[in-house]
Amino acid sequence: IVDAYEPSASRKALLNMATSAAPTRWVVSGIEVERGLILSSEASVYAARQAKAYSDLPGHAFVLPQFASNRDAEDRSSYDGRLIFDSIGAELLPSIRDLKSMTSNLAIYDCVACSGDDANDEDDDAVKEKPGSSSSEERSAEQQLEDLWWDMSIAEVYGTAGGFKGDAKTSLSAMAKTHDRLEVALISLLDRRGDHKDYLRSFGKSPIILVDRLGPHEQMRTIDLAPETEEFGGRSCFNLLRLAQLATLGYKISVLPGAFAVSFPKSRNALCTEAMKSHHSCGCDIESDEVTREVLQDEAKRVGKLAVFQTEAAML
Repeated sequence: IVDAYEPSASRKALLNMATSAAPTRWVVSGIEVERGLILSSEASVYAARQAKAYSDLPGHAFVLPQFASNRDAEDRSSYDGRLIFDSIGAELLPSIRDLKSMTSNLAIYDCVACSGDDANDEDDDAVKEKPGSSSSEERSAEQQLEDLWWDMSIAEVYGTAGGFKGDAKTSLSAMAKTHDRLEVALISLLDRRGDHKDYLRSFGKSPIILVDRLGPHEQMRTIDLAPETEEFGGRSCFNLLRLAQLATLGYKISVLPGAFAVSFPKSRNALCTEAMKSHHSCGCDIESDEVTREVLQDEAKRVGKLAVFQTEAAML
């Protein structure tokens, strides 16, 4: 993915190849190494535990939030000398959020900003300028996922649904409702309405997902039914499409408490090379908007037909 030469395959094609080659049932995919992102040190532990807990419940996908830190990992906390971003220890959960030293807006620290010369900027600006549009619910899905992750991470550490503050809004019933809203919001993105299409196209991050290779129905294989759409290359090009497809196919979408990815100034600077700048791509790398619409339409129809078929098959 990070290469000094012009890539011969799209990033999504490489993700599909890596997922197909993985020897395990559960796979973590989507991390943008080129953005300097690093998985938290306990991510593998939390992922392994989640895989074991859901071994008899196929068809789940867990999202890991992504942050960009304005401090390097060497910055230490003031009270115990631990590396404040080195782990997600119990006492660090509230302090990391309160310090506001991390942001989920990765674009502000990107090596190369997507400028007005990019073909996708028009769509991106259109979404940003319409906060009251009908896509506002879907655009808040990322924030809902992040809030749910914080609440579930703290609840797990402190043993209460309200976390260390005990807020009523983070009760188990509220979390269940959040899961339902997220799935509805993701599924609605495939209706190909104008604002939904703009949001899908301009979403500027690749979701990091711990996904089960076994689908929610018998004989379903995730890599066959919901692979990344390889035609869509570039940084901002229908990155949420696969997650929306998984939700439509009946996968249960949630978060992986305690696990996350983060970039630091040093990790970002190490990858911000001249080669990276010269081969950076923001848009979809598709010359024709008509082709883009056709590919999106085909993907939406394909998953919709599969979902209907699975529902009918389950009733037989």
